[in-house]
Amino acid sequence: MVKPEVVRRKVARAAARLDDAEAILSQPSEVFLANTRDQDLASFYLFLAIQECIDLAAHWVSDAGWGSPDDAVSTFLLLADRRAIDRDLAEGLRGAAGLRNLIGHGYSLVNRARIQSEYEEGIATLRRFLAAAATEAGL
Repeated sequence: MVKPEVVRRKVARAAARLDDAEAILSQPSEVFLANTRDQDLASFYLFLAIQECIDLAAHWVSDAGWGSPDDAVSTFLLLADRRAIDRDLAEGLRGAAGLRNLIGHGYSLVNRARIQSEYEEGIATLRRFLAAAATEAGL
């Protein structure tokens, strides 16, 4: 069983960063794409939120005694294999982990227009995961 206080803190931090990213990404496209500072900030907020979800997934798997997956994607897939989350959610989180890697290893590779065009679905996926973790923790 995941530790409720750990989950509460991680969910709150991730949700706050998602709110921050959403506030920037919801700007009109021409405004967002003309402002590199906003692009960098939105990417950074997404990076932080995704990292909290990865950490939360690792905590969940560890506390359940399900081993030590090799990477973030494997952690999300293990949660789906154990039926803790559904497979579609795990696949969406796979994409989020990939985005986190792109942001963390080189901003020049990040397609900011694509992030903005897909942010609603991506943020909804991350929020679904946060809700699943909160439910598992009895929150």
